[in-house]
Amino acid sequence: MASGETVIETAPKTSEMEEEKRDGVKRALEGEVSGEPATKITKTEDSKPEGSTDTEKKVRYPKKKVAMLLSYCGVGYQGMQINPASKTIEKDLLNALYKTGCVPDGSRMGKMNFQRCARTDKGVSAAGQVVSLRLLMLDNLVEKLNEHLPSVIRVMDIKRTTGSFNSKHHCNYRTYMYLLPTYSFQDVEDITTETYRITDEKLQEVNDLLAKYKGTHNFHNFTSGKLHDDMSANRYIMDFTCEKAFVDEGMEFAIMRVKGQSFMLHQIRKMIGIIIAILRGFASKNTLEKAFESKKLDIPRAPGLGLVLESVHYDWYNKKWSGDGVHDSLSWEDCKEKQEEFKRKHIYPNIIVREKYNKSMMHWLGTLPLHTYDVIEAHNPMRNFLITEKKTGENSPLAKIPDQIPANVDLASFKPGQSPEEFLKSLPVSEANEKVVAMETVQNSTPPTGVAKVDESIEEKEANQTEEKDLPKEAEKEKEKTEDDQEDENSSSKDRKHEEEEVTT
Repeated sequence: MASGETVIETAPKTSEMEEEKRDGVKRALEGEVSGEPATKITKTEDSKPEGSTDTEKKVRYPKKKVAMLLSYCGVGYQGMQINPASKTIEKDLLNALYKTGCVPDGSRMGKMNFQRCARTDKGVSAAGQVVSLRLLMLDNLVEKLNEHLPSVIRVMDIKRTTGSFNSKHHCNYRTYMYLLPTYSFQDVEDITTETYRITDEKLQEVNDLLAKYKGTHNFHNFTSGKLHDDMSANRYIMDFTCEKAFVDEGMEFAIMRVKGQSFMLHQIRKMIGIIIAILRGFASKNTLEKAFESKKLDIPRAPGLGLVLESVHYDWYNKKWSGDGVHDSLSWEDCKEKQEEFKRKHIYPNIIVREKYNKSMMHWLGTLPLHTYDVIEAHNPMRNFLITEKKTGENSPLAKIPDQIPANVDLASFKPGQSPEEFLKSLPVSEANEKVVAMETVQNSTPPTGVAKVDESIEEKEANQTEEKDLPKEAEKEKEKTEDDQEDENSSSKDRKHEEEEVTT
């Protein structure tokens, strides 16, 4: 090249730049193990990282698309989906993934192609939830993840899948179960007690009503934000039955099991809610047929405590890929025993014992008269009265009743015949069961009426003796509390308006 000539460097081709970028990202991800920063690797054989020796070799793990089988008890959690402001299943799972180093610390869920098969609601449990994501296949990964997870969340297995696998979109159908006390089916004219035992005739009546759900129907009345002309409101139900009852903790329980292609938000709980209302005599049997029609009806939603995502099914995927010698079948047959053990230890006790002492179903049954089971515009003076009473009085059925057993306590070690107080006192002091918080919750529960009046009078006398210099501080605190409550109310209102469709209840 002659001196004085101007050298013009041309930019590399776009394809070369993209390839170089992909190689750089790949090297970075493969190097990030156990949360450590990636070691820069070049193609020159003689180059070595500073301070390294010939004997030092960095272990590389392949990054693969996998399906992860989860079991968890949803009591005490605000649902499955991650929410920065709440305690959720995905938040605990993500922290465990970071700590094991199978995903880079701080990685976003979209970057790891994370997808849940179903978004379970607040308090809802799962024995066979499946999530898909990309991660580094470390040795003994299942055991390492469980070491960083609470006892109420377990990774049952991890299986390699195709690169395009999506746990939600590749699922053919889902099976849910709902565990409830049989006194829920008792006629409203009879006194509802825990000693109720269902008859064969009543069980047959329950199954006859559940059979009306089979097939394809428009379920716009069984969710939020759906209109009758919205095609996504059409859902196919394959089976819905109620099994024979059993007795536990002196109460009779039954399991309702539903299998369908997909479910919308709150759909199963509303399907069960209207069945209970019909059996108790609050709604006529033709209400079920009317619910499939165009008019929007007022339908109650059963409590979320007894709902469990039992299993998800990938029949089409298994038929196409499980026999290729590379990808495993997602039938999870080898995990059935572990799943049943988890249900017996964590899910069933948390439902049955809480139902016995916290009585969520009994309290919910008291709200059935508040619904019209007709078009939503219909006037319901009793509902308006009770809503007003809730704001001004403490005797309304809508008033919050404190739980004897707090939601942040796992009942795996609960012994038959124990009282809630004895059980809470027997817990070891640790962050896992939060005994202090639990005991304080029980001690602060609403006492009997006579005691409440005495306590209130004492509190009033003590309040009157408060020094004047503390009054401005109390007023300021009350003002801040009111503003916070208003913000929470506004936030909840916005959340209700933006409810999205998910494949869950």
